[in-house]
Amino acid sequence: MAVISTFDIQFTPIHILLVALTAACCLVLVGSICWKYFSIPLQSASLPPSPPQHWFWGNKSFLNRPYRHVLLGTEYKKQLGDIISVVTPLRVTVYINTMELVTELLEKQTASTSDRPRDVMVNEILGWNTAVGFHKHDERHKKMRRVLASALHPTAARSYAPQHLNKTLDFLRKVAGKPESFMEIANQVSGAFILRLAYGYESGAENDPFLAMVHGSFRYLSKATSTYFMVNDFPVLKHLPSWLPGAGFQRFGKEGRELRLRYADETFNMVFDQVCEGRVEQPSYVSGLLESKGGANASREDIDLVKWSAASLFTAGSTTTAAVINAFILMMALHPEAAEEAQAEIDSVIGRERIPDLHDRSSLPYMEALLQEVMRMCPVVPLGLAHLTTDDIDFHGYRIPKGTTIHPNIWAILHDPNHYSSPHKFNPSRFLKSTPDSDPRKFIFGFGRRICPGSHVANNSSWIMCAGLLSVFNIRASVQLDAKVRNLGGRESERLFQMFIPHGLFGDALPFSCSITFRDSAALALLENSSS
Repeated sequence: MAVISTFDIQFTPIHILLVALTAACCLVLVGSICWKYFSIPLQSASLPPSPPQHWFWGNKSFLNRPYRHVLLGTEYKKQLGDIISVVTPLRVTVYINTMELVTELLEKQTASTSDRPRDVMVNEILGWNTAVGFHKHDERHKKMRRVLASALHPTAARSYAPQHLNKTLDFLRKVAGKPESFMEIANQVSGAFILRLAYGYESGAENDPFLAMVHGSFRYLSKATSTYFMVNDFPVLKHLPSWLPGAGFQRFGKEGRELRLRYADETFNMVFDQVCEGRVEQPSYVSGLLESKGGANASREDIDLVKWSAASLFTAGSTTTAAVINAFILMMALHPEAAEEAQAEIDSVIGRERIPDLHDRSSLPYMEALLQEVMRMCPVVPLGLAHLTTDDIDFHGYRIPKGTTIHPNIWAILHDPNHYSSPHKFNPSRFLKSTPDSDPRKFIFGFGRRICPGSHVANNSSWIMCAGLLSVFNIRASVQLDAKVRNLGGRESERLFQMFIPHGLFGDALPFSCSITFRDSAALALLENSSS
């Protein structure tokens, strides 16, 4: 009988690679199990309470649940309280449900809570670690914020008033021509405003390639932030080739990363070439910074800083503004009496010969309160952007260990009956009392050293576009929308959150239909006679 020697077996390089990868993964898994059983038990007694856990995966399934922000702020809040931990094999995440606790942790302990967690899928595979919102809190992050602040501080934000007005008129004309496409138009026009601001690029086409790239990139980001990826617990898996079974996350990551790199590179290179050749036609954030840093002679660090800060401005600004506008249209369709009160105020203060501009804002308190209530009812980022603890923190009887991810539950904060009476009732007057309820904008734009640097521009953009809508149009719910809301229990139902997408970083409205028509012949004439 022949004996086969092991030395006769031929191992190809691919076999060797597979064996090495398998061995590495086994070592990581064994190490993880050891860590799970020898480290987590030491912490678990002092961690905040958590939902029921799997013996190894912990609360992994929770990360794929729809409407996590609502579950945390309702059912789990009753069962577990306002400080809730969620554990996966190698990560601990803590969710905070009240404004007092969030303020105490993220505003008063900024030295220990200003970093961002290591999210392998989002930051390393999709490449969002170059974005100011996701970058760790280091010197580069501070430089990016300073650069952005030079173009986005309150005085600078007011200087963009003519651009805001022009884009609002463009928005209104497009909605008048194709009212059933208001959601797509809001996305296109809000993105076009940021393209003009960041790159001096005038976008007029519905299918603009730059806008298509950024919106596509955000779809990947939204998926990545609302799905459990094993690579976040076991970073070594990021080295697996995409063709291996179970490595589909690599293909997903590659597609999203390529989109992000394309829009960042192509938009920036367009302006860089203009600056180098002395042919800038539309001054912009990028052209101004490049010229101040020497144009073609700018350092590699400065070029990189300008490119990625501009990409951050573009992505965050266009997406969040569109989400606010679409939520505003939904709320106006469901609450026409509130829209009519705002229209009466606009007519009384502004008249019927022009739309409101940003100089009118302080004269329209009800319009201001109306937008505040939309932002409260429909927060754009319901669970906020994650923070990371860089020290152990003793917090209300719990130990939050170093390296914990912290999520402020913005939705729960803004639906807290201790601060907003009848929180599911749409009531702009809550912000017009002698002692008004807390302004939701204190919470929706972030906390501590991670407050969104573009909040002033985004706030102005949302206000003028929403005020413009009401000055020209009546917005009414369709039969289909009325029926859907009735099935949810009515417009003050606690289930109205189901009108918004169940997963993702952003709380965008699900597609809905409504009637958008000119208020009267005066509104039609106003738009026809307005010049951009």
